[in-house]
Amino acid sequence: MWLFQKRLVRGAALAASASTLAMGLSACGQAGSGTAGGVSCDASAPGVTDKEIKLGLTWSDTGEGAASLAAFRGGVDARLGLANEKEGGIFGRRITYAWRDDQADRQVNARVARELVEDEGVFGMMMAPGGSGGSIEWLAEQNIPVTGMGSDPGWENRGNMFSFYYLGEGSNTAWGKLVRELGGTRAAVIAISGSQSNSDFNRQLAASLLESGVEIVKTYNIAEAITNYEAIADQIKANDIDTLTGTVLPATAVNILPALRERGVELKAPILVLGYDDKVLQENGASLRNAVIVNQIKPWQANTPEQQTFLEAMNIYAPQIQPATTDIAVDGYVSADLFVEGLKLAGECPTREAFIAALRAATTYEGGGLIPQPVDLSTNYREPNSCYSIVRVNSEGTAFVPLFDAKPLCGDPITPERMNQLLGVA
Repeated sequence: MWLFQKRLVRGAALAASASTLAMGLSACGQAGSGTAGGVSCDASAPGVTDKEIKLGLTWSDTGEGAASLAAFRGGVDARLGLANEKEGGIFGRRITYAWRDDQADRQVNARVARELVEDEGVFGMMMAPGGSGGSIEWLAEQNIPVTGMGSDPGWENRGNMFSFYYLGEGSNTAWGKLVRELGGTRAAVIAISGSQSNSDFNRQLAASLLESGVEIVKTYNIAEAITNYEAIADQIKANDIDTLTGTVLPATAVNILPALRERGVELKAPILVLGYDDKVLQENGASLRNAVIVNQIKPWQANTPEQQTFLEAMNIYAPQIQPATTDIAVDGYVSADLFVEGLKLAGECPTREAFIAALRAATTYEGGGLIPQPVDLSTNYREPNSCYSIVRVNSEGTAFVPLFDAKPLCGDPITPERMNQLLGVA
């Protein structure tokens, strides 16, 4: 469960001025031709040689959530394999990486990230969710480029840390808009006991609901091992609640939704924050029928050329990940794609400073064509994500059906001040 919780969470920003960008891009001069033989630079950055750019990766090979995160590394392998074998590398250099197991532990992550930077001499870091919060401050102090999921509060406002998704400050109306589109007006909100990450997310969610005119009737703080789902179902029915939202994970939904059906209750808006995964459907489709799932990837049913490229790359470079249509694999793929894009923009003789300045200046990053819509990397690390892909499990529990014609559902910003006002915070 930790992985799903970490994904929902939301520092002085690094200003990327035009002069800084110009200095970074010209730091090594115009040496090199960009041919397959690699580029020679007078002064190489850490991890950069004539033939190679070496990155670091932290992920949980062991510990809680390790099975799920194998797909993250698979996505990394797929994107870098594509870059090296199909695209000729970056200015003739192959991208490689050294990795360490952070065991989903922040203290371990802090140690192994230092090892990768100081002992392995990597140019920058890719980080899977889990223990990544342990090294954020140190990596920012060292101005090390980092890509991954902005799933820890420490990612926010860090100019060196790149993600296509952050929770940000304030909120937006997307969640409330979704509930109203589905016909919901009275909500039960699920929170995870003892999780500050989910507390932050649920505050944003609550503001979105309230701004959209959705009443929050009940809030449930649950712990999976001891939660009485039957009692929750009884209360939802007794209070005429038509919406279930919050940190609703598949493990929660497969208990609550069948219990509600046994009581003759079919919610108008049963909304999950994760579960758009063929494996989840295969294992629990019957229990999850009619559930609506909010996610940050383009629906697979669109079958775009970019999605086909991703699936082909997964089959070639990470065949052990099946099915490959999982958002965790996409997270890894996009994390690697951010580095590919940043290295292209940084020029033939990349430096960490040039990479950060150039990538932070990108205003239409497309995430390999796998995310709902392009994002502005120059601002997204300060703003809450406001656009989502929405799919529904069909009434038979056998397939996902994109809603809103497979187009992203986007909300309007809610300022931090307005959010506090809605939540009654002085």
